[in-house]
Amino acid sequence: MDTFHRLAGVTESSNRDPRPSQPFEAPPTLRDPETSSQLQNDTRGSRASLPLDRRPSHKSFRSSQRGNSRSGSPNRPPLPSPSRTQQHRQERRSHESAGSRSGSEGEEDFPWGQEAQTTRVIRVRRDWLTAGDLYPQFQNLYPEILDPLVTDEDFRFLISNLNSRLKATFSPFTTRAWVDAVIGAATGYVWEDLGLTGVKRGMKGIERFLDGWNGEGREVRVVQVRRTGFMALDFVVPDPGIDGEGNGEGGIGPAE
Repeated sequence: MDTFHRLAGVTESSNRDPRPSQPFEAPPTLRDPETSSQLQNDTRGSRASLPLDRRPSHKSFRSSQRGNSRSGSPNRPPLPSPSRTQQHRQERRSHESAGSRSGSEGEEDFPWGQEAQTTRVIRVRRDWLTAGDLYPQFQNLYPEILDPLVTDEDFRFLISNLNSRLKATFSPFTTRAWVDAVIGAATGYVWEDLGLTGVKRGMKGIERFLDGWNGEGREVRVVQVRRTGFMALDFVVPDPGIDGEGNGEGGIGPAE
């Protein structure tokens, strides 16, 4: 075998050492230049030493500039002194008081007329508990200040007749109200423009009734309910002389 190996050019070493004579070195790895520079920066940043008592700051660059401008701005206008503010307030109060005085003087100089000096108005309120806002109704509580100009019987007669006429005229549940609504819608509301509805005819009857009551020779006059907006029934009576200077206290005031 040795001869054969020699002829073949193969030599075998009898004494082989399993451990190499020199240490094994790994081949160098190739790195990207950008990645290597980033790693170097990270290592440098992590190695930087920070003080132990360092606290995070919540202030921004703008806030510091604003603080510096507020503290050291030489062109900032000075604040008004308290004396100037008080002077402005006093001047404003004096102007307001002068305006109120001129307005009160203008109201006092307004001429009311002779009727305002000799008559007063006694107002009977509207009764909302009877029919609500469906149709107007007035209270039948007799005001004693009307005595002896209007007796209790005359007052209740007036209120009862007026309330019944108002109900028949303005109630939306009557047959005439439904007929007027249908005819008005069919004719394009020409029916109402011609004054043929029950509301307009009933209102004319109420006005004639109040005019007849006023023409019975009494010193009391009733104002038409259309002038008061159906909110009150006003009695114009001679001045009873119980309101002193005519301040209109106790529900009594000058007639318009």
